[in-house]
Amino acid sequence: NPSPNPNPNPNPKSSPRPRIPSGQARGDTPGAGPRGVAMAQLQQVYPVDDRSAECRLDFAAAAEATLARWRGDNIEVDTAEESDRRRKLVFQLTYIFLEWVRETCLGKGWSEEEAAQAGGLLHTSGSFKLAIDEPGADIDVICVAPSSVTIEDFFTSLKVRLLADRRVENLNAIETARVPIITFDFDSVNIDLQLATLPLRRVAPTLDITDDSVLRGCTESSKDVLGGPRATIMIAKLVPGFDGGSNFRHLVRILRKWCKSRGIYSNKVGYIGGININILSALVCQMYPHATTSTLVRKFFFLFHRWNWQNPVLLCRPVEHEDMQWQNWASERDLMPIITPNYPTINSTYNVNKWTLKVMREEFIRGRKVVEEAARRSDEVARQAADLSEEDLEVAQAGVQKLWDELVAPSDFLAIFERYLILNVRASTVDNFNSWKGYIESRLRVLVHHHRAPCLGQLPFSAIRIWPKELEFRVEKTKPGAPADTVVLYEVPPAAEGEEPTPQPDPSEADPEKRVCGCYVIGINTDPRRKRKHISLDGVFESWRKTLGVDVVGAPLAWVTEDMGIDFDIYTFGELPDAALDAKVDGRENALKLRRAHKRRRHEENLAAQKLKEEKKKLEAAELEKERAAAALAGALEEALLDGDDEEDAKLKRERAEDDADADADAAAAKRVRGSGGGGATTDGASLEMSLREIAADGSVLAHPFRDALPSSLAFYPKLGTPAAMLLEPSAAQNGGSGLGSALGVGAAHGFGVGGWVMTPAAQQAFERALEGADADANGDAEDEDSFAEPSGDATEAEMAAREEAVARKRTAEHCKTVLSLGRRYAKSKPLDPNPNLTLPYPRLI
Repeated sequence: NPSPNPNPNPNPKSSPRPRIPSGQARGDTPGAGPRGVAMAQLQQVYPVDDRSAECRLDFAAAAEATLARWRGDNIEVDTAEESDRRRKLVFQLTYIFLEWVRETCLGKGWSEEEAAQAGGLLHTSGSFKLAIDEPGADIDVICVAPSSVTIEDFFTSLKVRLLADRRVENLNAIETARVPIITFDFDSVNIDLQLATLPLRRVAPTLDITDDSVLRGCTESSKDVLGGPRATIMIAKLVPGFDGGSNFRHLVRILRKWCKSRGIYSNKVGYIGGININILSALVCQMYPHATTSTLVRKFFFLFHRWNWQNPVLLCRPVEHEDMQWQNWASERDLMPIITPNYPTINSTYNVNKWTLKVMREEFIRGRKVVEEAARRSDEVARQAADLSEEDLEVAQAGVQKLWDELVAPSDFLAIFERYLILNVRASTVDNFNSWKGYIESRLRVLVHHHRAPCLGQLPFSAIRIWPKELEFRVEKTKPGAPADTVVLYEVPPAAEGEEPTPQPDPSEADPEKRVCGCYVIGINTDPRRKRKHISLDGVFESWRKTLGVDVVGAPLAWVTEDMGIDFDIYTFGELPDAALDAKVDGRENALKLRRAHKRRRHEENLAAQKLKEEKKKLEAAELEKERAAAALAGALEEALLDGDDEEDAKLKRERAEDDADADADAAAAKRVRGSGGGGATTDGASLEMSLREIAADGSVLAHPFRDALPSSLAFYPKLGTPAAMLLEPSAAQNGGSGLGSALGVGAAHGFGVGGWVMTPAAQQAFERALEGADADANGDAEDEDSFAEPSGDATEAEMAAREEAVARKRTAEHCKTVLSLGRRYAKSKPLDPNPNLTLPYPRLI
């Protein structure tokens, strides 16, 4: 992961966020700023990885071919006729805007000549400006007007003029937004219209808005509005070969489709939006200017799945102007800083919180796995193409196409969470509903995360995820555990006084454009470590509800009416409506499959994390033991030298200290092995060291701390150094080895582990038979020993040997009884699973 120069360490885990160095450019007058100086001197922050055109050959051409085929089938692009139509609509809006500016100036007492010369500019930004040409995409239009035009004129006279145009539909004016905006459909194309006023009496057609000096004297709102087109223009200039052979547009289209399919496309909610994707794509193109589209996609996920977000994403070093009031971005609190290239720089992802960042990181990791597998399979198919028949080649290529399909597969959001918080939004008219819906969407992030007010993030939840797309119905719970019902409400004409309310139309006959209800869904997983059994959301929701419909000082918003409402309820997976599952995950049956697969995947991840944690603890303990042994050895040497011993005595003491250190290390290792068996549990018997599979990988039976305590009558106990292959041989015990075939039977061998402990019913029965036989032998030996009398003084050598053998057998019998009693006692406390083919989650300990 490359890092900002001059810091060579790109991804330090604990390094502070570096101070962003500024450029050297200064611009005090129009034409002497970024366009003439800064654009020529702007320095790229992150280094280029491949500088020559020949580097293109180093990347897999097969992956590029498969991706190009997939892109042609799945990425929709506007036709040339549609692109021309959209450009003509922008020209028509320009004429409407200039006429409105002229009439506004005339209304304020300007002469006809002065009003005609007032001028004005219409700029576009975003995907339309970059020629992404995505069907159905909106067009961001920025009106640049002289000082005589105010924001009040924008929401009065211009709004009236637009409503009078027959091509304008669904107009919605949002005056209280941080950046005031008018949205409407202009000849079926969605337009987002904003106004920026400059402290100039006349706006010339040649005015360059990329010149930083145009911001001098602007209001905060105008500065923010101009930031959109200024950033878009600079992105186009900073992408190598933007107007030539760059694959920037292909990369942006793929990433936009990926974000929308996976449910992480919404800057308003706290995910990434259009401007963020443009900046991230531009950075990848800067670092790999000659790469193919498939390589850019791979590098995108490779970079950002492990990006250290203490380092901001920068396309160029920021330009500073000491004589202007605007300051560049310099916040330490932002979690995912993606910085715009224009002055003043801002963080385009300031809405990101820890919950949305967690979701995006998971999607980055998932995306990287998919694209790497697709590239690998593409290369394999290309290598085997000559040896495959035409039919087999088509099948192999179709498999690669499915991998690219998996990249943009719909999210399993509605199948993986424990609980779902559903917020129903409603109003009485379409205009009120659209305004209220957009406002609620912008406040969802405050419900999830807020550093001062009560929010969901303060409750014991392990995962919270907002689905950014509204569902086009309201959800009403029926009974616990049953799927909820869905209702769609439409705008109806108000009833006259004294008449009954107008009934809702039949859904099959209603106009979808008249819908006045919808809902937003938030997935929630409770923290398994929580202490409280029940979590109430009433307090959080009521606190959040009080912030709706008021400004920052608590004054009610003028546009909020009484018919705008919101309610919420908690639903389990089984209570989700069928309509939602059909729309998002292809039905309830498929959702259940996704849910089971997700649980298995999470379980495997948890086991892997737990194993990694245990291995880390073992390594730390081993390092600590080595340090203690070294310290003990050093102390012994120092003590020997202080006592004045000669060289031989010092050497002897050093050897003794080394032996003691080795013995301590062996004892600690044995204790660690006993503690790790069976998930960390210890017993009076012994623990299973490793499975038979691990024995085979090791090659031989290792030393066991409980080996010396077992009686020799347990013949199936493997001897030290026995090869793993011999454990399953029936003749191993007969040949002096420790095979299972003779002692327990071949049928039980698959449940055998190091130390002779078994995990299946078949092996358990054989083990019980062996215990009973050993018990009988031990009792018999004890009875035989009692028949011997104390030998007389003149006893023969044979009598003395028999006496010693009897005493040894008595000791063995006593030892065997102790071991058997411990084994039986533990066997009763741990019943075996009746399924002999089922691997238990913990080893069978005896």
